[in-house]
Amino acid sequence: MARREFKLEVLEAFTGGLNLRSDQFNLADNESPDLLNVLVDPRGGIRMRDGVDRLNTTALSADIKGIWGFHTDTGTNQVMVNYGTDVAYATTGNFTALTGITSRTAGSRVYGMTMNNVAYGVSGDKVAFRWNGSAAADLGLTLDGSAGNFPQAQYVAFWNNFAWAASTVESGTNYKYRVRWSNANDPERWAAADYVDIDKGEHGDYITGILPMGDRLLIFKSNSVYAIFGFDSDSFQVVTLTNSVGSTPLSSPVHSPFGVFFWSAEEGVYLYNGQQFIWLFSKLSPALDDARIRTTNPPQLAWGNNKLYVSVDWVENAVTTRRVFIYDPTISADGSWIMTDIDVGPMLAYRPPNAAATVYGGCVANTGILVDVEDDQNRTSDRYVGSTEVHIVSHFVTRWVTGKNPIVKKRWGRPRVVLSAEATITLPILIYKDFDKSEQTNSFNLSVVGKVSQSRWDTAKWDDADPVSAYLAEWDAISADLTANVQNLPTLGTGRSVSMKVSGPSSDNHWEVNALAFTYTPRRLR
Repeated sequence: MARREFKLEVLEAFTGGLNLRSDQFNLADNESPDLLNVLVDPRGGIRMRDGVDRLNTTALSADIKGIWGFHTDTGTNQVMVNYGTDVAYATTGNFTALTGITSRTAGSRVYGMTMNNVAYGVSGDKVAFRWNGSAAADLGLTLDGSAGNFPQAQYVAFWNNFAWAASTVESGTNYKYRVRWSNANDPERWAAADYVDIDKGEHGDYITGILPMGDRLLIFKSNSVYAIFGFDSDSFQVVTLTNSVGSTPLSSPVHSPFGVFFWSAEEGVYLYNGQQFIWLFSKLSPALDDARIRTTNPPQLAWGNNKLYVSVDWVENAVTTRRVFIYDPTISADGSWIMTDIDVGPMLAYRPPNAAATVYGGCVANTGILVDVEDDQNRTSDRYVGSTEVHIVSHFVTRWVTGKNPIVKKRWGRPRVVLSAEATITLPILIYKDFDKSEQTNSFNLSVVGKVSQSRWDTAKWDDADPVSAYLAEWDAISADLTANVQNLPTLGTGRSVSMKVSGPSSDNHWEVNALAFTYTPRRLR
């Protein structure tokens, strides 16, 4: 009887990222049903994320509620935050509280903008204030065109040479549907008649954010989005963009080269590209449906380093933590999501002129700490407070591998893994079978020796005599000291399908997986 040949199924691209939505065996070849703290390489591999590091060594006395950047033409570059009842600034490290302004209500959020080299802050609960980099002062509330005034408001923005304030408080009344604009080129003079009430907040649909976008100022409500067009008080007009979706209060829509991203209370992330509203949360929506993602605390968004960062409350095993989902719109046809356990709430894409951009976030579990979410120090652990290093727990789970047939049983051979690490490490491997992940059927410890791989495809040809080894031999190293490891696992036994979970080491070391190859022999269907 003729010997039955092994067949081969290779996973060599993981650019689809996380997909919680698809049925068990309906994921695309490049998607994962479960991953944590791994980044998707545009070339196809996955690797452990870098660690985060704190900005301030001295913690603030309360949680950071708001964060924005202050940049001037004269070279001032500061991170501004509000916490407790105070507002503070930092240039490179620890924060200094502003003096000379009214204390905020504890727990309120300050939104800021810069105009004419002056920072302006509003929080809705107290009078607005100004900060020029060296001195701060409260502003008045007079709306008669006189100098030194600014409306009490929840949201603020600079657009088209005007300062804009939304959800204003006037003579003790909160106009949650009102938008005001200043005199042209003068953010401290406001006329009483220069405002527009947008649909007057029927059904509780009040303003939840404002954001400039090119030739328009976007006005977000809970269930709708509007735009203001025009050049001055005589030409400003309001246009309804949609009445079917809106932004969650205090969730901070953000601008990007692709358009404006924002969080919808029941559906997650949307993109408005100037023409249409596009839902981007399809792959992650089951986590909203089953309440793993909670919105009691408003989700927070930031755009930086060509990626979208979304911070949400995450519930697992009845424990609520903060997680950051990262969306890369440039990878795969519909973009790629990954999940991290980075512990931040409000975030800021900090972009000083002529300097590298980074993403800052205010810790939730670590009071008064601001961390660099996109750390550029190639850290292998997180550092939120003091000198304490926090181990990064990471893993990646493959889709179900079925040999293109989920019905027929197979005898699974020895999987091959193309991987690398920066030091000698041990990676725990779990194998699941037959669409059942309630318990693993095989477990191995995979030893890896070497440095971080810079692998590429070589020009070697396939060898029919040994297709597995020949296929993996297509991987070669760019240089002698940067090598990719091809590791063999034991045979996996019999089953209709298999799935592999690769976890990071117990040590603080980076790891990377470039490809996985599964061999199998189909059993006869009886």
